[in-house]
Amino acid sequence: MRDFFIKLSQMDRRWVFLGVLVLTVFPFFVPMNLPIVTTRYTQLVYDEIDSIKPASDPDSKPILLSMDYDPGTLAELGPMAKAILRHIFARKGKVIVISFMPTGSALAEETLRSVAREFEDQGIKEGENFAFLGFTTPAAAVIQSIGRDIRDNYPTDTRKVPLDDMPMFRNVHNYQDIHIVLDLAGNNYPVTWISNAVERHKARFAMGVTNVMAADFTPYIPQQSHGMIGGLRGAAEYEAMIVAQGYYPKVGDAVRGMDSQSIIHVFIIGLIFLGNLGYFLGRKTGGGR
Repeated sequence: MRDFFIKLSQMDRRWVFLGVLVLTVFPFFVPMNLPIVTTRYTQLVYDEIDSIKPASDPDSKPILLSMDYDPGTLAELGPMAKAILRHIFARKGKVIVISFMPTGSALAEETLRSVAREFEDQGIKEGENFAFLGFTTPAAAVIQSIGRDIRDNYPTDTRKVPLDDMPMFRNVHNYQDIHIVLDLAGNNYPVTWISNAVERHKARFAMGVTNVMAADFTPYIPQQSHGMIGGLRGAAEYEAMIVAQGYYPKVGDAVRGMDSQSIIHVFIIGLIFLGNLGYFLGRKTGGGR
């Protein structure tokens, strides 16, 4: 047994790389269903969106979703955006999507339309339940102008259809007519929203950020931000909640990604333990120390 551990500590590192590859891919084909505990900040965002009224309700207000990420942060924020949109559409609510990222606008539109197609049989329609207004800049000036009227910078959607011709924009002009602003960002844009929408126009606001950024934005909760989804973990929490509540039939990439991370961490910790055990056994055999 001692020889086994010694040999294991001297294992070719390529076997480690192969093990990580296999364990990364495995949960995307075989569901692990590892337990996920919802954190308070994610729950706050979920509760905000769960309180929206359907588009058919005269008092319904849209969610303004700013998708400010690019391919570099897509792995964390892409699944987050899909989970949020599925929640909104399952509740038959309304969502306005914009982006301040020139490299992320196409990603935002593709995500919006792909999720909308999943709910076509439930009556989700463009102009009634969702609108994509596209990319514009500069962010601070545009955010301030929405406090006056969203039409100041967005007279039409990306199809060149005037906002006044879409039912979902009836009686929607500024932040007072919007349920909540939700910014999904791989950058510092949440601060821009807080400075120009929350502080100046008293907009309701929440955010989703990458995991490494979450600690920087925590001090804004709950005064300036009504919640925060943090990284892939937060996206997995949100996915698990919409599945548990019956809004969507299955978990997506966020939960599977967290399963991959979890089993890889166990794998690496196990290798570290066994490698150190082999090392100390080898020292004892060689010199008796």
